[in-house]
Amino acid sequence: MEPCTDKQDKAKQNEIEIEIEIQSEGTFSLKKGENVLSVLIEHGMFEVSHCAGHGTCGRCRVCFVKGAPLPLPADRRFFKPDELRKGWRLACKAKPQADCVIKLPESRDDMFVLDSSLFLSGGEQMTERESGLEAAEDLIAIADLGTTTLVLLLVEAESAKVIRTHKQLNPQRKYGADVVSRMEAALSGKAVELSDMVNKAIGDVITQWKAEGLFPKKLVLAGNTIMTHLYLKQDVSGLSKAPFNPVTTVSLPFESGGIQGVTMPAVSAFVGGDITAGMLVCKKQMETQQVSYALLIDLGTNGEMVLFTPEGNYATATAAGPAFEGGFEPGLYGADVIALVAELLTRGVIDETGLMVQPYFETGYKIDTYCIRQEEIRTLQTAKAAVFAGIRILLEEAGVLPEEVEQVYLAGGFGYKLSTDAACQIGLIPSAWRDRTIAVGNTSLAGTYLYACGGDTEELVGNTRSINLAEKDHFNEYYLQAMNLREERDFS
Repeated sequence: MEPCTDKQDKAKQNEIEIEIEIQSEGTFSLKKGENVLSVLIEHGMFEVSHCAGHGTCGRCRVCFVKGAPLPLPADRRFFKPDELRKGWRLACKAKPQADCVIKLPESRDDMFVLDSSLFLSGGEQMTERESGLEAAEDLIAIADLGTTTLVLLLVEAESAKVIRTHKQLNPQRKYGADVVSRMEAALSGKAVELSDMVNKAIGDVITQWKAEGLFPKKLVLAGNTIMTHLYLKQDVSGLSKAPFNPVTTVSLPFESGGIQGVTMPAVSAFVGGDITAGMLVCKKQMETQQVSYALLIDLGTNGEMVLFTPEGNYATATAAGPAFEGGFEPGLYGADVIALVAELLTRGVIDETGLMVQPYFETGYKIDTYCIRQEEIRTLQTAKAAVFAGIRILLEEAGVLPEEVEQVYLAGGFGYKLSTDAACQIGLIPSAWRDRTIAVGNTSLAGTYLYACGGDTEELVGNTRSINLAEKDHFNEYYLQAMNLREERDFS
């Protein structure tokens, strides 16, 4: 037998599969010579390569706990020497030569930020009859099924004390980072798999809790209407095209991890159970504060808004993309971008149209350790314009003047980190609302808890009108008017 040539040796080496353990995600393999980013994208842990794998955007950062390849020039541009020594590399350039262990960067946006004031206080605890639970020490599992993340809490029923928390990426990301991709996958025959992926993730957590001697009596799950449909294996064809009709919006039972669960009821195709939960929380806050007119703003992949009035509620949603939930440079999220863009306006690096002055249009502008680029500014502009225009439509539909809105509730981790001054400076919310805007934490989880303890949503949902912005003639006009980055006193 003739010896292999150097070319044949190289080809054989490239066929060798390397085992990659990604902490909290699983173990995967890739061929020698392939980069780590290809695995992350394939399995839904990263969405896309923003710079086509050229190592110029710095967004695909990972940390090698074991088996780090030697740093390349691209790594040295984005990491300090001590970070390189700790194993930080760009996934698009990292080509491991041996089995390795990798840790993905943790989001600084806490997906389960909770404000204890949102829960029932000691003087308002439900009785056993009202809550349907057997004893004060009974436990409830509550879940927030988001497009990006899955969060579960184990909570003491009567005290609202959080016993355990769990968060992870939604495993459905394997079939796309957005709901449209997942609906397409479901309609192409993957509906059962999409449901089973989430059910297994939830079941595994509950099984672990049981192994620790913690036995939840019930499980309540909140999610947007599409996420809930996919979880329950419901037909999503009606949600994939106009007029966007869901199979149902009512609460439905399911089983996971050996316990019985129910979903939060939704309002419409655009306003899901997660927003119904948020509405429960806001109504409780409004009663406490004796407020008649209020606005809930929940910003993530979608921007959902609910206007509360004595005559009824008005709800809508608009696409926001990565502007508020993440998707920029690692560690740089919506609230950060808003603060930094406001700073760029102050420094004169951008004008109110969002255009960066030269030479920053091509290179971006570095503030602290972050580099803000023109594309990030444009992404933020389009998202904030859609939200501003959506709020304006809600006010018009309800016949409510901006000055009548007494309280604005910002939901989620985004709201906790958002500078109200910066939000007003770029025109995300009117400056007249500056002193009446407060962060209220993860209202989806808090409201799900209230529902699990007997909170009534029937009247709340029945009293809420869902507004489809695409059907409103003035939306595009208002959207274009709101594109500029400038302070707006009101909606005139």
